[in-house]
Amino acid sequence: MQIVLVRHGKPEKSQNIRLGSAGFANWVRNYNHSMVANASRPNIVFTDSFDDYYVVSSDLPRAVHSCEIALNKSPDLTSALYREMDIPRFKLPFTLNAWTWVYVNRALWTVGKTGPFESYRQAKIRAKTAAQELITIAQKEGKVIVFAHGYLNLHMRKHFRNYGLKQICKSSQSWGVTAFESGSRESHVN
Repeated sequence: MQIVLVRHGKPEKSQNIRLGSAGFANWVRNYNHSMVANASRPNIVFTDSFDDYYVVSSDLPRAVHSCEIALNKSPDLTSALYREMDIPRFKLPFTLNAWTWVYVNRALWTVGKTGPFESYRQAKIRAKTAAQELITIAQKEGKVIVFAHGYLNLHMRKHFRNYGLKQICKSSQSWGVTAFESGSRESHVN
């Protein structure tokens, strides 16, 4: 059994421009609806290596588009379960670069600040559910490749290790591949 996580390619709408909090909320909406930038292409040839894998993708456009670029086909399964953990948008009296906003808001989010979006607690539960679902799919299909997102992948990796899967490679960059396979102990989902 093998599970391969692929982080999507760099989105078109990921410019690191200076914004106030309202502008940042709009930036997040644009980022979430963005396709992969024309200049962002994988360094490896996916089609040869992953032809016989069951293909899963987040339902966000940048993940589905990444799958189509990498494999020249649509995913077998597309689901909101594999979406990136929400990018929180707190109303703060600052003007910051977009990616600084992401880090500041995520820091506040991880220590418990909530708002009109998925809480960090809910996101962690979803990451565990996503990992369990992928293990179930891999047990049935043998091999699965997932086009998803950096922060979600980070959280799912922990659960894969807890379920006894062995990490055989890791990259968190755009187009980065992280792979797990059955370890020495049996992988059971409770």
